[in-house]
Amino acid sequence: MSLCGKCRKKPWPYAMVLFISSFVGFVTWLTVSAAGFTPDVRVWLTVAAFLVAAVVLFGYMVSCLRRHCSDDQHVA
Repeated sequence: MSLCGKCRKKPWPYAMVLFISSFVGFVTWLTVSAAGFTPDVRVWLTVAAFLVAAVVLFGYMVSCLRRHCSDDQHVA
């Protein structure tokens, strides 16, 4: 149940994960800045939020690609 080469090379899912994760990191940075944390804490929390969002979205994206890729293989 792995991805075929065609599905693995599609750039849009990876770009969407990067865009949404960057947005989450930016909103986290704005929120933590407004809360008055020190710059070091602000950077660590922003990086942590970005990484958590990226890992979760990447896992979700791969599972969706696998599901749709296997559906296409069974139909053909």
